[in-house]
Amino acid sequence: MPGADPSAPAEAVTRALRAAGVSFEVETIERIAPGGSAAAPAAAAQPAPVLTPAPAPR
Repeated sequence: MPGADPSAPAEAVTRALRAAGVSFEVETIERIAPGGSAAAPAAAAQPAPVLTPAPAPR
Protein backbone atom coordinates (compact mmCIF):
# COMPACT_ATOMS: atom_id res chain seq x y z
CA MET A 1 0.00 0.00 0.00
CA PRO A 2 1.98 2.95 -1.25
CA GLY A 3 -0.07 5.54 0.66
CA ALA A 4 0.26 3.79 4.04
CA ASP A 5 1.67 5.64 7.02
CA PRO A 6 5.05 3.98 7.72
CA SER A 7 4.58 4.38 11.47
CA ALA A 8 1.27 2.45 11.35
CA PRO A 9 1.05 0.58 8.03
CA ALA A 10 -1.88 -1.63 9.06
CA GLU A 11 -4.07 1.31 10.09
CA ALA A 12 -5.37 1.87 6.54
CA VAL A 13 -6.26 -1.82 6.25
CA THR A 14 -7.98 -1.72 9.64
CA ARG A 15 -10.07 1.31 8.65
CA ALA A 16 -11.02 -0.29 5.32
CA LEU A 17 -12.11 -3.54 6.99
CA ARG A 18 -14.17 -1.65 9.58
CA ALA A 19 -15.78 0.50 6.87
CA ALA A 20 -16.71 -2.68 4.98
CA GLY A 21 -18.31 -4.18 8.09
CA VAL A 22 -15.80 -7.03 8.34
CA SER A 23 -15.57 -8.50 11.84
CA PHE A 24 -11.95 -9.13 12.83
CA GLU A 25 -9.51 -9.07 15.73
CA VAL A 26 -5.96 -7.71 15.72
CA GLU A 27 -3.19 -9.76 17.30
CA THR A 28 0.52 -9.12 17.54
CA ILE A 29 3.43 -11.51 17.30
CA GLU A 30 6.43 -10.92 19.56
CA ARG A 31 9.86 -12.47 19.31
CA ILE A 32 10.95 -14.23 22.51
CA ALA A 33 14.65 -13.98 23.37
CA PRO A 34 16.48 -17.24 24.21
CA GLY A 35 16.48 -16.24 27.92
CA GLY A 36 12.67 -16.32 27.91
CA SER A 37 11.94 -12.60 28.03
CA ALA A 38 10.35 -10.70 25.18
CA ALA A 39 12.94 -8.93 23.07
CA ALA A 40 12.49 -5.18 22.70
CA PRO A 41 11.43 -4.52 19.11
CA ALA A 42 13.65 -2.20 17.08
CA ALA A 43 12.06 1.14 16.21
CA ALA A 44 12.14 0.46 12.45
CA ALA A 45 11.31 -3.24 12.69
CA GLN A 46 7.96 -3.34 14.49
CA PRO A 47 6.10 -6.61 13.92
CA ALA A 48 3.10 -6.25 11.69
CA PRO A 49 -0.28 -6.95 13.31
CA VAL A 50 -1.92 -10.19 12.32
CA LEU A 51 -5.56 -9.76 11.32
CA THR A 52 -7.66 -12.80 12.14
CA PRO A 53 -11.38 -13.24 11.52
CA ALA A 54 -13.46 -12.85 14.66
CA PRO A 55 -15.49 -15.87 15.74
CA ALA A 56 -18.93 -16.03 14.18
CA PRO A 57 -21.78 -15.14 16.54
CA ARG A 58 -23.72 -18.13 17.81
